[in-house]
Amino acid sequence: MADTERKVKVRAKYVTKQYEMAPKKSDKMKSVLFKTNFPKFWAVRGIDFEAYEGETIAVVGTNGSGKSTLMKMVAGIVPPTTGDIEINGETSLIAINAGLKGNISGRENIRLKALMVGMTDTEIDEKMDEIIAFSELGKFIDQQVKTYSSGMKSKLGFAISVHTNPDILIVDEALSVGDATFNRKSLEKIKDFQKQGKTIFFVSHSLGQVREMADRVLWVHYGKVRMFGETTTVMDAYDKFVKDYKGLSPKEQTKYRNDYREKQSNFDLDTLYSDSLKRRKEVLGYDVPNEEAAVIYRDTHKRHVAEKMSRLDKVILGILIVLTLVVGDKILLNMGMKNILEHPTHLITNWAPAKIAEFEKKHAGKDGNQ
Repeated sequence: MADTERKVKVRAKYVTKQYEMAPKKSDKMKSVLFKTNFPKFWAVRGIDFEAYEGETIAVVGTNGSGKSTLMKMVAGIVPPTTGDIEINGETSLIAINAGLKGNISGRENIRLKALMVGMTDTEIDEKMDEIIAFSELGKFIDQQVKTYSSGMKSKLGFAISVHTNPDILIVDEALSVGDATFNRKSLEKIKDFQKQGKTIFFVSHSLGQVREMADRVLWVHYGKVRMFGETTTVMDAYDKFVKDYKGLSPKEQTKYRNDYREKQSNFDLDTLYSDSLKRRKEVLGYDVPNEEAAVIYRDTHKRHVAEKMSRLDKVILGILIVLTLVVGDKILLNMGMKNILEHPTHLITNWAPAKIAEFEKKHAGKDGNQ
């Protein structure tokens, strides 16, 4: 069947993901409010692809190339910085720890995740034993997930996801930590999904599994698409790259990685725009018309989240913080609005040691009477 006749399940265009290399989480919060100079790192640098109904696409690449980041964006777990991802169907991400709550049991996690994808309690009850049996967790199903090994978490996540009947299944290294028997059973389940016409993304370092399962392969290399096409063609090229890379000395490998990391740090949206224009010109065979160039510029520079808060946003946030403090003080100090308006400084001065002691004594008395 020609691509024009096939239903597109996932379409990604100009997709990027930028992270700020802030030392602490609090620094990241400050960067939203104030101008900062934290280094930027682009984990994904303008990825385009289409996946069709019934396709199994393997995603390969070296560690740190952006595979998992891309799959999390396809699954809707993290938003792209720029670009668009069109999803036509329900997605389910299978990855170690993905969506699992550590402080509740495996059984409770099954119910929670199933409810989140729209299953009813009756449907969950009907499938509960089947899911537990597939997970092979036995009596551990009623233990808290935080006590599970990586392999046990992977088994539970896989068992839940494949029994919620998603349109688009994303398997991100979830089979790499399980035992061989469970891996083979999981691969057979994926093959069942293939027969049902599901769209599957398969992230794996097992090149044998990739060749066995994939219709096409997306090779992601330090945040960009290196190749995307028929499995044998891409995997032959990838195998050659891996062999050549391993043939480098440790010093040469370090330099290779550092050079690409520098490209990821120095990347910007103007670079993406220029590269996109160049590729489009190669397709057309002549210069890109101004109208089309303007559309490409808009699409490559459109951010989903503002890089910094505007002045108006900061003013509104400041007002909300002040109102929250005022209301909190009013309740705790039992002050009337008239008193606050006439003596606003009392919101601060009334927090004297005697007042605090009185407040604590008052509430201690209430607790004792309960």
